[in-house]
Amino acid sequence: MYSSYSPLQQSQLAAQGYYDTQSTYLLVYAPGRNTALRATLADQLHRKFRLADTLGSALTEGVDGVLLVSEDVECMSTALMCFAKALQDGADYAVCNAVFGFGGATALYQSRAHLAQNRCALVSRPLLERCRAAAKDPENVTELLALAAQFCAHPARIPQALLHYERDICAEDAFSATGKRAFLMSHVLDMTGAPIVLVSAVPVLRSMGYEVVVLGPSDGGALQLFVDAGAAVITRPGIRATPNLWGLALCTDLVLVNTVVMARTVRALSGTAVPVLWWLHDAFAGYPHIAHQIPTKLAENVRLYSVGHHAANAMHAVRPDFQIGQLIYGLPDYAAEDFPRCDLGYPADKPLFATVGSFERRKGHDIFCAAIRLLPEEVRNKATFLFVGMAADKEMMDAVRSLTTDCPENVFYCKRLSRDEIKNLMEQCTCLVCASRDDPMPTFVTEGLIFGKPSIVSEHTGTAGVITEGVDGFTYPDDDPQKLAALLEWAIFHPEKLAAMKAACRKLYETHYSKQSFEQTLTAAVKDLTANH
Repeated sequence: MYSSYSPLQQSQLAAQGYYDTQSTYLLVYAPGRNTALRATLADQLHRKFRLADTLGSALTEGVDGVLLVSEDVECMSTALMCFAKALQDGADYAVCNAVFGFGGATALYQSRAHLAQNRCALVSRPLLERCRAAAKDPENVTELLALAAQFCAHPARIPQALLHYERDICAEDAFSATGKRAFLMSHVLDMTGAPIVLVSAVPVLRSMGYEVVVLGPSDGGALQLFVDAGAAVITRPGIRATPNLWGLALCTDLVLVNTVVMARTVRALSGTAVPVLWWLHDAFAGYPHIAHQIPTKLAENVRLYSVGHHAANAMHAVRPDFQIGQLIYGLPDYAAEDFPRCDLGYPADKPLFATVGSFERRKGHDIFCAAIRLLPEEVRNKATFLFVGMAADKEMMDAVRSLTTDCPENVFYCKRLSRDEIKNLMEQCTCLVCASRDDPMPTFVTEGLIFGKPSIVSEHTGTAGVITEGVDGFTYPDDDPQKLAALLEWAIFHPEKLAAMKAACRKLYETHYSKQSFEQTLTAAVKDLTANH
């Protein structure tokens, strides 16, 4: 039984707890074909249930809730237990995630904004009675599901994929039958810059009346951010290379393709009836590997935007004739949030200089390390330096490891920080340092601006194009460690001048990177793109 589950279901089952729900009596109402359902119900951990294909006579006095099933589906052994637990916890309507396909490789993660698209949902007895009273046909399971989603007061979304549909996923599983549809496509769902800023597009599109669904590979840490923002998420490993689910885009009203890495998708959608906004976040370094997949011409339904001039110039290096508009991302005002404060443990009496990002050559960690080594020892000892990021490049990691070994009192490395810890770092640090050789618009520098923190950035970053030198940040040329070291030394001796830049840094954030600024720009871009569709 266990081996028949998809890999996602197996991993979720291994981490799932047991709940004593045997006191809750459930009815499973499946009036259509229920061969697969019936087989998997035999293995349920929750035993107090009954399968029925008629509803009226089956609603005996002891029934606490009814699982409405409009399509034959396989259930995990813990499904009824989780549904019963939701009922015990006060939910009057409960739905769950699901997997699709013969091997269950495609997964659908729903948000609370997508409650009405379910073909299987648990409904409390009182809510069911209300739905039956309002229904034209009180035995029609599809009508009852729709009414329950409409009338429910306390809905619950169970995060486990308790259901397995052996057919492929279709647009109606993720979108409602009415309303505007937006389909966001991302090559990764991890905690790197491009997917993190894509999250900010979700509330903007929802405010414009779009239902939002995101397509990407397996979860790398950012998936829940999209769900929390109100998007449903479809995952499928290898989505970049296989077009299995690209066809869903043709059933929507707007497609937002994230990064140049999804060039094959854009090529497939160019010339179709669906409007496509292609949002570029990419550095020069990635283009040699992807340039052959980029269309030489784009049809009228495709518009290009970039997060700044650096990202636009990277595309123009291989496609100089493409017209590219500016769409700088927006980040929430984390400084205004009530996040849990914590002491990260770095010396409070020394200025803290931090850099955040995956360790790869274009990020220039070796340049930052070299600049720190160039500082006179007595100067270096007056400050603290922190490197945060995953080791994607051995040379960069070795440079940092060597420096932390030689300077253990004031140079530190951390593999990762949680989102709340990142916010604490931005609040507690003195200055951010981005030594990238090639970086379109580093998000951690923007996060620093939210907290009024200036940055020292390479001229080869997108941020360098919006900084006013000495007012809200500093830039240095030529990827030169010596020039970076000179700025570091000045900053170490003048932390009070860095602190005095807080208002100017906040103004830079509000002008270019705030949610309001992004909302205005994205709204205008979408309206312009969809005007004739």
